[in-house]
Amino acid sequence: MSQADLFEFRRVADGVHVAVARPAYKVNSNTAIIETGDGLLVVDSHSKPSAARVVVERLRDFTSKPVRYVVNTHFHWDHWQGNEVYPAAYGHVEVITNDITREAMLKKSLKRIQDHLRAVPAEITGLRAQLAAATDAEQRAELASSLRQAEAYLEEIRALKPALPTMAFENTMRIVRGDREVQLLFLGRAHTEGDVFVFLPKEKLVVTGDAVIAWTPFMGDGYPDDWARTLDRLERLDFDLMLMGHGEPAGKEWLRVFRGYVGDLVEAVRREAAAGATLDEVKRRVPDALAPAYEQAFSKYGPFRPWRQLILGNIERVFAIVS
Repeated sequence: MSQADLFEFRRVADGVHVAVARPAYKVNSNTAIIETGDGLLVVDSHSKPSAARVVVERLRDFTSKPVRYVVNTHFHWDHWQGNEVYPAAYGHVEVITNDITREAMLKKSLKRIQDHLRAVPAEITGLRAQLAAATDAEQRAELASSLRQAEAYLEEIRALKPALPTMAFENTMRIVRGDREVQLLFLGRAHTEGDVFVFLPKEKLVVTGDAVIAWTPFMGDGYPDDWARTLDRLERLDFDLMLMGHGEPAGKEWLRVFRGYVGDLVEAVRREAAAGATLDEVKRRVPDALAPAYEQAFSKYGPFRPWRQLILGNIERVFAIVS
């Protein structure tokens, strides 16, 4: 995949665009681009600086305004490791998140960069071995692409200059510039301990980060029991369109499906654990129990994000909490 193919750019409202990240081995987040009276506000900056530079170049195609703000929705690597690109391109840029997420970046994100530096070389070795053993042409092409992405990612994180947030808020922050009002909201724990939602009340649009995505969520750093309640609070906001952390934009109907999955998963695992089931038993039974309601809905991205595989990690996380 070439750099030019990383994103599909769309206008979703007056002065609001989204860069939808295409599926890739080294995943990138989506980015929302919001014009304000004095510049642009960008939500999330991807897994690596080169991806953020693609966005910067494309911005110049449809606006001469500079980026004034970057908002990080949470501390995960694929949403903030491109931060450094924006002050390098535009001078002074405020990087904003909430207090909880900034603390998580300091305590977790910086360590995880070092973890990646240690882990990715072994990942590259494994991909080379798989490529050498593969005989199917399509599989070889996919492995070769994954290998190139892993090698490029390692080179980038070796040179990474982490740009941490320069501003942090507690529960709510309002940015009003010209006719644009942007609300930054902490509604409770969900995908992480400090998920930030970006709400445009006039446009009836919300940017969710990974608290809502288009496929089965990662729950490894999540709070599944709180997550459903946080999404209930999100649903009470007056909006029609969600720009999610990954996948295509969606409306409230997808929020209800996603919230249903999280809530039903927690309840199903809790019931099994209360009845004395082992983790292996829960992992056998719960996917079959939830499949009629959720397997098709969460399988839109096919083998890129397989529901039957990803739900097992979700079950492990919930089981560890409720048992």
